[in-house]
Amino acid sequence: MIRLVLTRLAGFVLTLFAASVVLFVTINVLPGSAAKSALGIHATAQAIQRFEAQHGLDRPLLVQYAEWLGRILQGDFGTSFQNGVAVGPELLKRLPVTLELATFAFIIANLIAIPLGAWAARRHQKGADRSITFLATILGAIPNFWLATLLVLVFTLTLRWLPPGGFTPFTVNPMMNLKQMIMPALSLGVVSSALLIRIMRASMLEVLSTDYVRTAEAKGASSRTIVFRHSMRNAFIPYLNVAAVEFGFLFGSVVVIEDIFLLPGVGSFVLVGIINRDYPVLLAGALAITLFVLTLNLVVDLIASLLDPRQVKARNA
Repeated sequence: MIRLVLTRLAGFVLTLFAASVVLFVTINVLPGSAAKSALGIHATAQAIQRFEAQHGLDRPLLVQYAEWLGRILQGDFGTSFQNGVAVGPELLKRLPVTLELATFAFIIANLIAIPLGAWAARRHQKGADRSITFLATILGAIPNFWLATLLVLVFTLTLRWLPPGGFTPFTVNPMMNLKQMIMPALSLGVVSSALLIRIMRASMLEVLSTDYVRTAEAKGASSRTIVFRHSMRNAFIPYLNVAAVEFGFLFGSVVVIEDIFLLPGVGSFVLVGIINRDYPVLLAGALAITLFVLTLNLVVDLIASLLDPRQVKARNA
């Protein structure tokens, strides 16, 4: 087990390093000028040169990356080009908002996907299976920003049940926090459930076709026993891996939703960085999302190894 953890950690570090290189190069070679975005389109050539020299943008890309990586390793994410605010503290302040939104959306997605996927597999090639598969196809084709707009139209403008946006911390007003989070979480979670329904269905179908499940059926076990006692644990192993990736996708896809619902999270922070060509903000936001996704995948990979019967048998041998 220790060897497995060390191997995964080594892969985690190498992947994070490679991702940081790709992020830094991609953001810095994209068309556009950070200096013109910060100073305005009418800035003089001398002002642009001073700005680039002040922020090290006139140095070779490799030197810029080495300096940026050195600061990151010391916990310094730089200063925003636009307003001079330290990026690190601002990112930490916004992180709980995005994490709360992604968590709520993930819970909603799983509450939809797990029972529907398992039921579709149990009713394979029957009416329920075809209906659930069709529903998953429809949900997967819906853009989350379109669903968000529809929810605002129905629950805010028509029924007046929910506020149109904004954010109140849970510790300040729990009820208002939930009211403000439910629509953005539904916008992400309902769409995200489409993939998870198909993954749960496929995973359950594979498990239900195994010999030990057929033996349980032959002994007269009920559908509930077969699904929850004999099948669900093994079906969760591949499901968890995909669900972890989907959770990371939710965390990284909140940009538009946070902007629609005026949530002060990482997504809206990154969006401002994109619009303003604010490299420190962009790099810090993208790296935070990457680090979150990689960490989540590492944890789930280790959990899946613990749940895998083959790994359990090898450890006990």
